[in-house]
Amino acid sequence: MKKKTLRDWIVEYRKNKEVMSDFIVEYVEKEKNELGQWDEIRYIRTQDKALNQIMKRIEARYCYRNAIDKKDMNEYFLNALYEIFEKVDIKRSPSEIISWAGEKMNFVVIEHIRTQYDTEILSENEIVYNTENEDEVNISDVQIYRDWLKDEDANTYKKFLKFVGGLENILSDAQFEIYTYIKSGKTQQEIAEKVNVSQQYISKTLNAALNRIKAEYLAFRTYKIIVKTNTYQTIKTFVKYTENILEHVIDDEAMLFTYIVNFLKENDEDDISIESAHENKRDINTTVIDALFDYMSEKDAKWFIERWKGEKEVKTQKDKQRFVRIVNKSFMQYLIKSKEALKEMSEHIVEKGKENYNDIIELIS
Repeated sequence: MKKKTLRDWIVEYRKNKEVMSDFIVEYVEKEKNELGQWDEIRYIRTQDKALNQIMKRIEARYCYRNAIDKKDMNEYFLNALYEIFEKVDIKRSPSEIISWAGEKMNFVVIEHIRTQYDTEILSENEIVYNTENEDEVNISDVQIYRDWLKDEDANTYKKFLKFVGGLENILSDAQFEIYTYIKSGKTQQEIAEKVNVSQQYISKTLNAALNRIKAEYLAFRTYKIIVKTNTYQTIKTFVKYTENILEHVIDDEAMLFTYIVNFLKENDEDDISIESAHENKRDINTTVIDALFDYMSEKDAKWFIERWKGEKEVKTQKDKQRFVRIVNKSFMQYLIKSKEALKEMSEHIVEKGKENYNDIIELIS
């Protein structure tokens, strides 16, 4: 008997809606809850092999890179399936239908994530930045993990300022003025009264300035990491390996937990002192761990650091999944940003001209 295509299932569904209950297949996974007890969680797949592969890739892409809960993804898939069955043009060929269904499912999932998680989705063309509303600015401490590290090496940030020729060269006049007032100790309300604008305008302009400084500084740091170490290639190889494992070998990120912890420990050089780093003429800001925290959101970092330092244990399957997703989302952001940094820093170098070449190389190496 000829196996049904997705098109066949949809044609039957439009005659009898109950067909959907036969098309959707449930499978059970055991997951440990916060009390250490095992819960049986039901997830869905379908009777169509090609569609299942699409769902698996979407899970790997968004649960894995964007730390989306798999149970939420399950609901998004259900919504997407009903939209596909209701809206697809059955005059199309089976191959065209499965292609359209894949695009539709991805679109529906992205829209649900953006709405329910109030976040942007990481893709090859997107990068997520996290900016806090601040009255006091300490941009040399822009990475959240510097609250955790014992020492602070401001040398890289000083080189960054010299490289761009001062913040006035990367900020608008209004941004630089407000930023300067903030650094001098004035509050947002005091600045608003001084320049005769609303406090909301000051806040918005300051956040834009901080966002620009952080983006430019991270691009500079990222470029230094690329030209000075093999960190970029190490992370790229790691991400490719784990993505392949998730797509072709296992369904559950939690199974990668031990491997990822070991990888991070092997590449953890945070115990290098400032003095030692300077003696060896190397920055301490160029390791795999630095790249990890550079592109980790504040919310993820707070959760992650407690577990990375051992202050809290990672016991449940859900915690292991979250740990893995946070690490890989951050590394994926780092790889995407690295491509942008190469282009951006190269443009800066060209703009500064040949006469400044030696000074530029000293700053970025």
